[in-house]
Order: sequence, then C-alpha cells, then structure tokens
Amino acid sequence: MGMETKTSFDTWKTLLHVGWLAVLLGLAMEVILVALAAGFGTLKGTNPVLADLVQKVSWSVVVCVGLAVGTTAKKARGSLMGLAGLLAAPLAFVVARSLHKGAMEALDVAAAAGPGPSLVLIGLLKGLQYGSFGLALDWVEKKPWGGFAAHLATGLTVGVVFGGAILALGIQAAPQMPPPAALASRAANEFLFPVGCAFVIYVSKAMKRAGGRPEGRVH
Repeated sequence: MGMETKTSFDTWKTLLHVGWLAVLLGLAMEVILVALAAGFGTLKGTNPVLADLVQKVSWSVVVCVGLAVGTTAKKARGSLMGLAGLLAAPLAFVVARSLHKGAMEALDVAAAAGPGPSLVLIGLLKGLQYGSFGLALDWVEKKPWGGFAAHLATGLTVGVVFGGAILALGIQAAPQMPPPAALASRAANEFLFPVGCAFVIYVSKAMKRAGGRPEGRVH
C-alpha cells in the first residue's frame, strides 16, 4: 500500500507540475499573439485579449495535461501517450471554444464573422496531430539523442505539418485571402504551441526525475 500511495502521489504531483506550466504556456502564447497584433497595428483592446487568454490557457491545460497522463504510465506508455493526445486535443478544442465564446459574451466582445473550415474536421485533425505528437515524444525520449532540443524539434515538426494543413483549410474556406496579420497570428499559434507543449512535457519529466533521486545524492 505504501508503494501504491507513493506512486499515486508522484502521478498527481507530475500532473500538477504540468498544469501550472501549461497555464504559463497559455499566457506566453497570448503575449506572443498580442505582440504580433501590436506590430501589425490590429490590437483591439483589453477585452478581446482577455477572452483569447481564456481560450489559450484552457486549451493549453487540457492538451498538455492529457499528454502528461501518458507519461505517468509504466507499461505501454507510448500507446497511452498517443491515445491521450488523440482524445485530449478534440476535448480541448471544444472546451476552449466554449469558454472563449462565454468569455466574449461576458466581456461584450463581438464575434468574428465569416465562413471557416468545418469544426468537426478541425477537431479530427487536432486529434490526429496530438495523437501523433504523443507517440513521437515517447519515441524521441527513448533515443540517445532524445533530449531537450529533440523534444522541441518534434513539437515544431508536428506544428508545421498539421498546423500548415489547418492553415490551408482556413485559407481555402475564406471568401478571400486573410490579411497578413491574421495569417501571422494563426501561423504562430499553430506552429509554436506544440513546441511549448513539448517544453512543458520535457520539463515536467525532468522535475519528476529530479524529485525521485535517492536521499543523499546531490549529483
């Protein structure tokens, strides 16, 4: 029972670490997008930023914590990470959109009008993206070269491949080419978030290893 209790405690501790790191990731992503909007002169005030922040943080927490569930498994971890990403991303997509809509209504922010790609299709793509991401992170970690840089490169690769597809769908569904500011914002969001999530997963695993060192060892 003692060992089971410790394992359970370690699991919750790991997920807690991932949770607060994911909140910081959501904040960082919003800062990047605000900086881009300011650079393009399209920043529209505080309320839209707050509504977007709700969306970014909720998306980040659900996705990264979902992937982290797979890292706590001792057996079949790769398969569980893939399954966790496959399920967590569509759930995060729905939760983030719902909270974003609620925040916009509460803050009296007008919704952006215009057609877009199928939400079901985007949700499926997100599931495939983060399912693949989970499998890739587990595979990379087992390699001799699978350190910090390899984790970030994996996130960037997944972001460019799947994010590029989602961007292409958005452009195709739009009645005309979106303005450069909108394209830059979407690209930054799609390409950089998986890099940030890879960072969160790597750091949380490093913290778990550091916390699991036997007493008396300081190296």
